[in-house]
Amino acid sequence: MQTKSKNWFLRHKVLSIVLVVLLVIAVAAFIVMRIVMKSAEGLAYTFVRTTTLEKTTLTDSVTVNGTVKAGQDASVTVADAAKLYKVATVNVKVGDEVKKGDVIATLDTTDLLKQIEQAELSYSDTLKSAQTSYARAADDLTVEQVKHENTLIDLQANIDAADKQLYEAQENQKKAQDNYNAAKSSRDNAQNDYNEATSAKAKLDQYYPTATAQVQQAQKVVDEKTDAVTKAQNAVDTARIELDTASAALTAVEDLEDSAVRSQALSNFTKKQGLYDTAESELDAAKLALSAAQSDLTTAQNSCAIPELGLTGYSAVETAYNTAESKIASYKSALESAQVALTSAETTLESAKKTTESAEKALKSAHDAYDNEKNYSSLKTRAQSVEDAATRLSQSSRTPSTLETLRDTLNSCTLTATMDGTITSLNATVGSVCSGAVATIQNTDQLTVEVTIPANSVPNVSEGMACRITSDAASGEIIHGTLVRIDPVANEKGTFGATVSVNASDAALLIGTQAKVEIVISEKNDVFTVPMDAVDINDDGSYYVLRCTGGEGIAMTFEQVPVAVGDSNDYYVEISGAGLHVGDVIRSSANLNEGIESSSALSMPGSSNSSGNGEPQEAAIAFTIEEE
Repeated sequence: MQTKSKNWFLRHKVLSIVLVVLLVIAVAAFIVMRIVMKSAEGLAYTFVRTTTLEKTTLTDSVTVNGTVKAGQDASVTVADAAKLYKVATVNVKVGDEVKKGDVIATLDTTDLLKQIEQAELSYSDTLKSAQTSYARAADDLTVEQVKHENTLIDLQANIDAADKQLYEAQENQKKAQDNYNAAKSSRDNAQNDYNEATSAKAKLDQYYPTATAQVQQAQKVVDEKTDAVTKAQNAVDTARIELDTASAALTAVEDLEDSAVRSQALSNFTKKQGLYDTAESELDAAKLALSAAQSDLTTAQNSCAIPELGLTGYSAVETAYNTAESKIASYKSALESAQVALTSAETTLESAKKTTESAEKALKSAHDAYDNEKNYSSLKTRAQSVEDAATRLSQSSRTPSTLETLRDTLNSCTLTATMDGTITSLNATVGSVCSGAVATIQNTDQLTVEVTIPANSVPNVSEGMACRITSDAASGEIIHGTLVRIDPVANEKGTFGATVSVNASDAALLIGTQAKVEIVISEKNDVFTVPMDAVDINDDGSYYVLRCTGGEGIAMTFEQVPVAVGDSNDYYVEISGAGLHVGDVIRSSANLNEGIESSSALSMPGSSNSSGNGEPQEAAIAFTIEEE
């Protein structure tokens, strides 16, 4: 069993280490808590503040003072142009409820109506004169337009004719261009043929003369050897005849007893036989020489070749050379004919181009004439006259500023309410001249509180936040409102003006009285809250509070309870945790020095609990874990 346990720890070495660390930390926390509680046992307190936990509301707010004002007010005033006229009637009194547009008072307009009548008569006369001038100018323009349009018809016909001539000229030019292109193509083809033949002959010229000279030289040797063979054959034939003669002579004297004659005939025969043999030998040698020369001729003829032209043998080269000369002559003649045709086509094309250019100029001239007529200055002058007359008519149709001013003044002589509300002041009597505000109207159903907010609180508030309003005039009743405006710039005192609107249903306020406004930044319900000093932080960053575990008054004992902190205001902070319950008594200050009358020494083996200034020191505990 022990072996299995040991094997498990070996297999889960990292997990084992973590468990050991957690165990050591728990033991250390218990020791530290015991030290803290023992140190507390050595302290004497004069007081201990506590807070009993209960579910409550945590509110963060800014409280400011202000003055109650009407949500909207307006003044009824007399326009500057109507200030000289006396009051004719007054239709309201202070305290009356009015609607927007209700008549407050009227002014005497007898003289003003006479001025308006005279101005309207002058306006009518000027308008009639402008209408007559416009009609006359329009008639003159109509006549001029008819003449102008008839001329444009004729000029358009000229454009159409010129356009047709240009089209025909362009078609002829196109045909001439096609003929020229065809003639140029033929000339270019002929030129290419001639160039190819010339190039081929040029390549033959590089080989043909040398080959011809070699063949001719070999042929000359053959001819010479042929002549030598002929001469040798003639010599053999002559020697044969002489030998036959000597042989006949020897035969004729063989029976003679005269040995001298016989001996002479035999000697002659022998000599002729030697000459004959010599002649035949020379003939054989000549034939051999001729055969060698013929072989050399054949070799010379066969060795003559132009591989790049695919020619082998003197006969092929000679045929190609003669053919090239024949082609050059033929292509040259064709090239000359094609050049003549091209020159003729080019002449025809140039003539067609000139005809086209002439037609284009004629068409442009026709268009220019048409455009000039379109911009006919007389017609322009007539049109300008109509435009000027129309401008004067338009100007005359507009109501003169003097008449408009008189009419506006007439309208200003009836003073009306600019909003719904109550008349709170009135400064008008029949027969008097009004100056300044005639009446003041206020809306008492929509109140506001004008407040000032300190500069350091402005970043925390924003328009739309809910407000709670209290006032002595409202018997301390809480009235609800909304922050609707914050000045973007501070006033001379460094504070910011702001407006709080009062809910219509909570209008139990009096205009002009002072009020206190609580601007609610945030509000959280059903949470535990404690004084901010009640929460402290451990070295590892976790938060805790001290909860009473027994005793009463200054003899209370406490324990650490881990908590999480949430929202806060200037005095309280939200806490939460599984160990918290309604009714828990929490020390209001986690600082154990608060309320101390004296302290006794708290020591640990090998260390001191005091820093020398009377403040307790934290105990330091080190843990070491060795890995197998």
